[in-house]
Amino acid sequence: MILIADSGSTKTDWVLWNSDNDQIHSFKTIGLNPYFVNSQQVTEVVAEVLKDFDTSAVEKVYFYGSGCASKESIATLRNGLKPVCAHSEIFIDHDLMAAARALFANKKGIACIIGTGSNACLYDGNKITKEAVSYGYIMGDEGSGNHLGRLLLKSIFSKRAPQEIIDAFRQDYPQVDLSYLLEELYHSDFPNRFLAGFSPFLYKYKKEDFIRGLIAQSFSQFIDEFVMDLMGNEKYPISFQGSIAYLYQDILEEVLQTKGLVMGSIIKEPITPLLSYHRRK
Repeated sequence: MILIADSGSTKTDWVLWNSDNDQIHSFKTIGLNPYFVNSQQVTEVVAEVLKDFDTSAVEKVYFYGSGCASKESIATLRNGLKPVCAHSEIFIDHDLMAAARALFANKKGIACIIGTGSNACLYDGNKITKEAVSYGYIMGDEGSGNHLGRLLLKSIFSKRAPQEIIDAFRQDYPQVDLSYLLEELYHSDFPNRFLAGFSPFLYKYKKEDFIRGLIAQSFSQFIDEFVMDLMGNEKYPISFQGSIAYLYQDILEEVLQTKGLVMGSIIKEPITPLLSYHRRK
């Protein structure tokens, strides 16, 4: 059996494939970004996922996740996976590799992630050859759910948003005053998830000119910060993975067109094409 995980800051998609009978089992759990969880929490989640299966039969584990860039973060995940998957070969890679393999398989292109967070890379059909600099949710993540949440909240509390948008926000989120906002940002465990949690409001009002402009501004910043340096002098296909890119793909495509770029494929989640990739392997 092969276990594959695609983990973001908000959730993790799992698929367990039995190559003997071609059975597939799918699961969803909390996100396992090693910047926000420890090894013990990883162990508890994996144990729950595999509780009904013989873990000694799991030959390989492919874990793709946000935050899997440093030796320390990879060690956190490996130490969390090993107690449950003691008989498995464990491969841990960045969520960018998951996006690249899911979007392009063995072809060249620029793979972009726009979900709770954001990132992008240049992929040569086998490996990532260049990666954009990602500063995380505090300094970067342009285009992402948490960046959109930041822009929305600042426009609400600075009263730059139209009054009808402010009134609608107050009606939908009566508890969110400035003290509540600051408490969530500086004292909660997952401020990035908190910020991204305002995407339903943006989606609800995305036809309003102000909200549409705010989303377009965020995507434009993403292209400028993440994609243009990767593009260089060659016109690579640009494809996207992630809930925010998927939900607002019409606005994203408009932004690309204004910059003379063309959107390739777009997927909400990579787990199904990732399974196809590893089955072919």
